[in-house]
Amino acid sequence: MVMARVFLVNPPSPEPVRTPLLSFCHLAASLRAGGHEVALLDASAPNAPHGHAAIAEQIAAFAPDLVGLHLKTLHVQPAYALAAALAPRFVLVAGGPHATIVPGEPLAHGFRWVIRGEGEEALVELADVIDGKRVAADIGGLSWIERGLPRHNPTRPFVGELDRLAPPLSALDLFDPAWYGTAPRLGGVLPPAGILSSRGCPAACTFCSNDVTGRKFRYRSAGSVAAEIAMLREQHGLVGFSFFDDSFAVGRRRVRELCDAILAIGAPVWWTCTAHPAHLDREVVADMQRAGCAGIDIGMESADPGMLLRIGKGVTVERVLDVLAWCRDLGVHTVVNLMFGWPDETDAELDATIGFLERAAPIAGGFNARGVVVPYPGTQIYDLNHARFGFTGWWLREPPLAYTVFPTSWDEAEIRRAYADDPALDRNFFQHPPHRVERIRDALALKADLTAAIQRRRTHGAEAVASRAIGVPAAGAR
Repeated sequence: MVMARVFLVNPPSPEPVRTPLLSFCHLAASLRAGGHEVALLDASAPNAPHGHAAIAEQIAAFAPDLVGLHLKTLHVQPAYALAAALAPRFVLVAGGPHATIVPGEPLAHGFRWVIRGEGEEALVELADVIDGKRVAADIGGLSWIERGLPRHNPTRPFVGELDRLAPPLSALDLFDPAWYGTAPRLGGVLPPAGILSSRGCPAACTFCSNDVTGRKFRYRSAGSVAAEIAMLREQHGLVGFSFFDDSFAVGRRRVRELCDAILAIGAPVWWTCTAHPAHLDREVVADMQRAGCAGIDIGMESADPGMLLRIGKGVTVERVLDVLAWCRDLGVHTVVNLMFGWPDETDAELDATIGFLERAAPIAGGFNARGVVVPYPGTQIYDLNHARFGFTGWWLREPPLAYTVFPTSWDEAEIRRAYADDPALDRNFFQHPPHRVERIRDALALKADLTAAIQRRRTHGAEAVASRAIGVPAAGAR
């Protein structure tokens, strides 16, 4: 039987990847289920090959018919540099968020094909084209050069039945644990750091494009998610993970059914997720907590009511404070995501968000690192402002934003190191005056200070509880 050979590459970048990429698991599993041969390389992993020659050598050893590269806006320059080295030898296809938003750009950088949107089914169909079983004109979401001009097939419908996708964990054997400097878990492979229970986000925030998975919310059956969690726990020893959903808590009944299914596994797990505060109430948080939810990233972005309306956030300051209080009472850790430097943000609007930091600190579990607004292509913020402020195509014209330091623990020194600088502030996309830039710099430091203080409070509280249990005073209580 004729089958295509496909090699997937996550290009090198300064952002370290420490576990197998769930998106690559989905792609590779779908290719295998479609009858194709697959190999891959996560060149963003700390110990994987990073040089172009080494990557090309590993690809050539597989003798692929097609080489797929994942493109993200922040790291597209190193990805295009790799593509330039590979294009003379291999047929390249681009996918991912950046390729979806600006499909003509990869075609001008050595790629033969571009897949827009969700890639699992489209990539299998493109592999079928390589095999001669299909024609390119019939593949939704496919772009390519024809007679010297870009051709873009109609947009592909989003996958409606997520349960029909091939199980991603079936592709874990393709990832070398040595790339990540981590010993394999049970089963001899390294599992991803999380799973996906849904796709799409119904919110309409102006700073988010979400073109890959869309605004229409779709979700897997509770049973299929629970089965994947059980496999992670039983076969790979993973008892803690994250849900990588764009917005986990959409649909009260769905959340309850999913939490019931997780509990029915019969063995405890703990997990984290990201949720829109408008979808959270005390009952929903309680359902999540009893099923093992240990932490929630709360998307708030601004604490000024007018700014919240302008960016389409769809929430109030009071609601966020309520959510933080419910989570505190139920023992669920929260991280509040706040951003600074919006286009046309006034001093008063910035001060409202800074003031909220102090107000929320007694009940929040911490605040997100950095948080200066970046105008990504495909967002309303980019479309309305790039010509006005002169940053059109900034991801190609300027040095990449170097987010090279990441918090790997809640250690105070680590927090201060990771939170201290945001390269987007120095870029100053929206031309804020110097006094406001310095005010934002102070706000970033305040985030770090407050988050460190919250962790000290949590640590001291835990020490006090443990000390009471064994009858000795806590440190500092003498």
